Amino acid sequence: MATFILVHGAWHDAGCWDGLASLLRSRGHEVLTPTLPGHEAGPEKDRLSPWAVTMEIYAAALLDVAAQTDQKPICVGHSMAGFVLAMAAEQRPDLFQKLIFLTAFVPDKKSRLLPMIIADPSLRKRILHSDFNFLGGTNSVRPETAAEFLYTDCAAERQRDATAALIPQPVRPLLSSVGITPERFGSVPKAFVECTNDQALPIALQRRMQNFSSFDQVKSLEAAHSPFLSIPEETADVLEELINA
Repeated sequence: MATFILVHGAWHDAGCWDGLASLLRSRGHEVLTPTLPGHEAGPEKDRLSPWAVTMEIYAAALLDVAAQTDQKPICVGHSMAGFVLAMAAEQRPDLFQKLIFLTAFVPDKKSRLLPMIIADPSLRKRILHSDFNFLGGTNSVRPETAAEFLYTDCAAERQRDATAALIPQPVRPLLSSVGITPERFGSVPKAFVECTNDQALPIALQRRMQNFSSFDQVKSLEAAHSPFLSIPEETADVLEELINA
């Protein structure tokens, strides 16, 4: 059995993984679902200041979790968390058994996430449907945007619950530079799970980013951006296929 670390993306906390984590545990796996710094649930005043949150802090938090596991973990990163996986693995490639990018961003040698989003025409219009709080250092998703882009194929009740759980995303991590090298990040086995109906991270971009590094395996799900919510059984099946291949 495997040890999974599931790393959430922007605007989320670890709660988004609850259904998938339960399924994987029922199949005998150990599953860890850390909440990234600055994404803690509860009043905003109790969270780490958004201005204190960087991609480096995200990566350090992931490395802390990975270092405490009894066996090398398989780390699954969703969306923005692809950059978290990349930075962490570049620093400590020895800690990870495998990295799985679940419709996730992949850095191209040295990249910043927000400029990468703005430079892509298919993503630029999506960022315009969110709200920046420049004084507070956060970006928030509008409810109607969440249903349309993040939870496209989820049932209406699931869309409402997931949208209600969204939190403001600290902006500084989106501006952090993430560099990868073949010798370090490139040495860790990697897989990409693409979602063919993704309206937040279109399939054409997912496939373009698969060329930014060497992926040993690529799997496809007929799903939108959040398959762990819309099709958790199928998502669990794919993750198991990737660790058993």
